[in-house]
Amino acid sequence: MTARACHRYHREVASRGLLCLALLMVMSSACSDAGSSAVPTTTSTPPDVGIAPATTLAAVATTNVPDPTGVPGLGATDPFCAAWAAYAGTVQALGVAGSFGGLSVDQLAVLELRAAPGLVEAAASIAASWPAELEPERDLVVEHRVGPFARRAQKAVDALTGAGVTSADLAALSASWRQALSTRAEADAVIDLPAVDPALESRLEGAAAAFNAAVTPFGSDPSLVVDSVATPLTDAYLAAHCPDVASSGVGDAL
Repeated sequence: MTARACHRYHREVASRGLLCLALLMVMSSACSDAGSSAVPTTTSTPPDVGIAPATTLAAVATTNVPDPTGVPGLGATDPFCAAWAAYAGTVQALGVAGSFGGLSVDQLAVLELRAAPGLVEAAASIAASWPAELEPERDLVVEHRVGPFARRAQKAVDALTGAGVTSADLAALSASWRQALSTRAEADAVIDLPAVDPALESRLEGAAAAFNAAVTPFGSDPSLVVDSVATPLTDAYLAAHCPDVASSGVGDAL
């Protein structure tokens, strides 16, 4: 997996944490100063201002703005942009969960299996909607940049079908993964997925065991290291035509 999107995601989380700590320190200092004197303080005001001296601290109204949720660009009307958002959002979600989610190898495998049908579809959609102006980089991207993730996801789908997961189950897994991407919060190390019925859960666990035995864990798979695959035309196209996707760090040379 390329580390840029993962790194950028956690750099933003860390920045918010430092900001919150700084605000708490300032608030604590203000409260301490206010409590240290029992006599109200009178502040002199220039005569041309025309307001009474301040004897109390004015309350400042604040509005908490919730962090944006959902993978940027997932609902784009351009099918290439939407497919790239689904692909990159999935890779990022799996990479973050594997690095920071505290999951066991089996739990990460189940998460990857749940993502696999949607990832296969996203990769196919990228190839099907490939822009004509990017034709010189088509094979490089489809085979060497997106391809390693798509081929691994296809192995996961094969493990699912081998464990008895039906086509209807695969479609349901794809739909639930896409829904989770659309509501994913940046601060969540592990993407929030709905529960599945016990029968499907049992088949997922069986498939995960077979998948783990057949492949290297997601975060350790050397075939997923694609940083060296240079695709400047595609990167520039994503930045220019898919701004929501690029805003999440996806367009800058994954």
